[in-house]
Amino acid sequence: MAEDTQLTRAAPSERGDLEIAVRVVQKVARIAAGEVRGVASTGSGLDHLLGHQYPSADATVAGAHASIRVDVAVLWPYPLALIGAQVRDHVRARVNELVGLNVDAVDVTVSKVVLASQPETRRVQ
Repeated sequence: MAEDTQLTRAAPSERGDLEIAVRVVQKVARIAAGEVRGVASTGSGLDHLLGHQYPSADATVAGAHASIRVDVAVLWPYPLALIGAQVRDHVRARVNELVGLNVDAVDVTVSKVVLASQPETRRVQ
């Protein structure tokens, strides 16, 4: 009797298509870049309108593949090359995990260095 009440589902290929908007990929990349320690979030109001907000991201999507460009501001005195590498790896992983796209390239540009408003407290290890 339980078999009669179960719905039969179509195969995944017959259910339809899923399209992810490029701006969604850009937003996921921007948020992921901001998750990296040492990346500063800057710009609001007029800066946002002029395109001077960091982190920012631009993406190109072709099928199941994406190429992403990320601009970041880094807090002083974090090492720029290390932060750039961490941003690249984290953005690639998060876009793949959350959006399901294969990320072929993540180009990171450190566009600004920002003085931290308050020094970070460090614990003795």
